[in-house]
Amino acid sequence: MKSNLLLLCLTILLGNVACKKGGSVKSTINGHKYTIIQDETGPNAKEGDYVYFTYMVRAKDSVVFNSAMQAPVIKFKLPKIEKTDDLTKSQPILELLINMSKGDSATVSHVIDENVKKQIGIPDISQLEYDVKLVDIKTEAEYAADMEVEAKERNEKIAASQALVPEIEKSIKMTIEDFKSGKNKDQVITTASGLKYIVHTTGSGEKPEIGKLVSVNYYGSLMDGTRFDDSWSRGQEFSFPIGQGQVIKGWDEGVSLLPIGSKATFFIPYALAYGEAGSPPTIPAKSDLVFYVELNGVK
Repeated sequence: MKSNLLLLCLTILLGNVACKKGGSVKSTINGHKYTIIQDETGPNAKEGDYVYFTYMVRAKDSVVFNSAMQAPVIKFKLPKIEKTDDLTKSQPILELLINMSKGDSATVSHVIDENVKKQIGIPDISQLEYDVKLVDIKTEAEYAADMEVEAKERNEKIAASQALVPEIEKSIKMTIEDFKSGKNKDQVITTASGLKYIVHTTGSGEKPEIGKLVSVNYYGSLMDGTRFDDSWSRGQEFSFPIGQGQVIKGWDEGVSLLPIGSKATFFIPYALAYGEAGSPPTIPAKSDLVFYVELNGVK
């Protein structure tokens, strides 16, 4: 699912969802319908609180979007909620959260118009279902403390990840040299497309299915060993939906061949990479590429 769907779904939620405690269907201040699925005790969220929540969007029996694929939780400061005669300007998800306490969850039905149907690419439905869970409620001070802890943990993670780069770089250059000399030719697997790869570690998980979101760490270089990009230097995994054309062809094919937990090196011909034009200035024209990849997870 493309990144603009996150913005669309969040916009729809902020403009078309609602909630209040109870087991039956009820309405918010601006008339949006909802049903509480799980009702926990505790104080409700209020104006100025930071709410930590997740949501999933369903069309019939299919999941259209899951916020957990983008972030563990969404964090949002609740503003003042007001009644409006223009429902396009109302904010029902905020109305929902104002009436929820920590641990509550709700399912909300949203009747959609033709424009929304076109944007999400599902023309034969009349409504979407939203499953919303309020994970936590924080004061501004608590939220600031959380951000401080997260920043510290993020910086520590980046530093630890960056410390791995020299050894990875050394290993990649050795693999390239052995590939060129034929020393590791018995380990090289060649596909019908021309992709060549070596599996260093075979994972114990299943291979990712088309459309699934995969998370990887990677190190990319030219055939002479010149690094042009890697995820370890940023301290952050790279995620993409497999088989959807959002990465180069060699990646879509190569990663799909690996069970979860695998580590492999791909030797990608330029036709499966950036083609005759390359990707200046880092990747020259007609450049064959080398990627060391670790497949860490699939959602």
